[in-house]
Amino acid sequence: MNPHPLLLALCFSTAASAADFAAWTHRQTVRITQPGLTRLELEPALLDASRTTGGAPFHDLRVINPAGVETPYIIALPRTMRPASVGAVGFKATLNPTTTVLEFQPPDTFTIQELVLKTNGENFIKAATLEASSDGTTWQTLGSGEVLCRQNGTERLRLPIAPAVWRQFRITIDDSRTGPVAFTGAQIVRELPELRTVPHLATIRSRTEEKDTTRLTLDLGSANVLLGAVRVHTPELVFQRVSTLLNTTHTLFRIQHEGFTAEDLEVPAHQLAAKREVELVIHNGDSPPLRLDRVEVTRHIVPLVFQADTAGEWQLYIGNAQASEPRYDIAALSDKLRDASANSATASAVEANADFRKTATAPEVGETGAAIDVSAWSFQRAIQFSEAGVIELELDPAALARCENDLNDVRIVREGRQVPFLAIKPGLERERAISFVEVADPKAPSWSKWDITMPFANFPGSTLLLDSPTPLFRRTLSVTEQIHNEQGHFERILGTANWQRTPGQTPTTFHLPLYSAPRAETIRLATDNGDNAPLQITSARVVYPVVRLLFRVPDTKPVSLCYGNSRATHTRYDLQLVRREFETATKVAATLGDEEKLPGYQADPLTSGKGSPWLWAALALVVGALLWIVAKMLPKQVEK
Repeated sequence: MNPHPLLLALCFSTAASAADFAAWTHRQTVRITQPGLTRLELEPALLDASRTTGGAPFHDLRVINPAGVETPYIIALPRTMRPASVGAVGFKATLNPTTTVLEFQPPDTFTIQELVLKTNGENFIKAATLEASSDGTTWQTLGSGEVLCRQNGTERLRLPIAPAVWRQFRITIDDSRTGPVAFTGAQIVRELPELRTVPHLATIRSRTEEKDTTRLTLDLGSANVLLGAVRVHTPELVFQRVSTLLNTTHTLFRIQHEGFTAEDLEVPAHQLAAKREVELVIHNGDSPPLRLDRVEVTRHIVPLVFQADTAGEWQLYIGNAQASEPRYDIAALSDKLRDASANSATASAVEANADFRKTATAPEVGETGAAIDVSAWSFQRAIQFSEAGVIELELDPAALARCENDLNDVRIVREGRQVPFLAIKPGLERERAISFVEVADPKAPSWSKWDITMPFANFPGSTLLLDSPTPLFRRTLSVTEQIHNEQGHFERILGTANWQRTPGQTPTTFHLPLYSAPRAETIRLATDNGDNAPLQITSARVVYPVVRLLFRVPDTKPVSLCYGNSRATHTRYDLQLVRREFETATKVAATLGDEEKLPGYQADPLTSGKGSPWLWAALALVVGALLWIVAKMLPKQVEK
């Protein structure tokens, strides 16, 4: 039923005033030839540009009429991700000498796309013939040689049909080879037009074989695809595999029965794939990996519905992570509008918004903080960037090595004042190759030892990555370093871990986590081989965490990064109040210049090998006092 025209007019009259769309990254021109209710299928290229981080999908979309006025709309997403099913009525099962005949009817008149039988039977496989009638008298065969089964966790009780309206169904099940199975009812799945899918071009980006798992990385060509299903094509004749796609787990299978084949090769997703790539995981168990020829992907259509008050060229804007979710009055009419008859429109190619400005994507904040005297800091480096806006600076390992562990000494400075910033740890890691050499130790012939050279002292490493061709081993590895300071010389344990490999296991890189970052430039890796052949190491890499700083500047005047002050207190910037807005803003990448020493620089007492003279004086005083106490405790010699 279509909504009343007057009601539509009242709702659509709430259009917003003209706005500045400098914060939107993309736009698309829509040509409307006839005013009225209009429906447009949003193409993947437009949805790919959406930058929403919460709330309703694609809520950063704005519809602008030729006069520059924002117009309310609805995005008619599927109301449900699963087809609605209803119980059959008049269900009757008749047992014959060699067949079981099931008869039932739908409870109402509607378009039907699938039948699902219900049974408590276990471990069976049957051939069946499906017939349907539209008048209860004339029957038409919809499927011959259909296979129904439930075996070893595999189940096929669904009988898909071409969508049509039927009044009665009859299913004849062959019991000539095995005993009958008790079927207790049936579900009738109605067709929902909004759940129809269209083909979507996708490719297999990579395939990785693990011990008992195949991982396929599928490239969808764009992000924000409302994924329908993924169908695999394989020449395997008989198989059963549990598969996982996004948040859906499904069993793929193909079985043979008396010349008939039953299969389910489609993983239903019916959800939004926010990233361009999705992973299809196939669990092989103890079976060999499936041979896969290709995959087919389908997606749901995303329709846009709005009231076009005039003909002409309309604009769609999208791609603003800061955009709030619009609250249009017509949202209450979404169920009616999605089914209402509407005019179609044509759209041009999606293009970058020529008016886009990066500075428009972040909230307005104070550009400078408190005054600062950097004479107590040890180092500074120029921050280099090409334009104003929200600047994103990734600290390199050299800077991280000289900063305090909690970054409390980091400051961004411009003209004697602090620039407020946010420290972001996105959970990413980077790796760097490192050299190593095996060390012979005659005193420990059963041990294998390697000296590993880090890129430089105090490198902020968090994990060692090791590769070995040895096919069978189990070792406990330890990582240590030698420390020389005013307390003397001692060995510090950086990490320990157990590593093992069995025959037939695919060689993988071993991750050895470090308790703390090394201070020395050379660290030692060691393991006891026992009575086995020495463990071989062919390559080594070190992993360090990614740390980024976000700040905003109004221009490109020089800005410096200062660090290296163990007495510095933690920063307290009001910028934390708009952390989400800064993290989602469109950013300008920055790099660091050469390091310069500041007045606060001094040699690191932990690595210099020299102690404070006051410390040595104190130690001498303590030793003298101890010698005096010992002397007083010794018995006096008796004179002869």
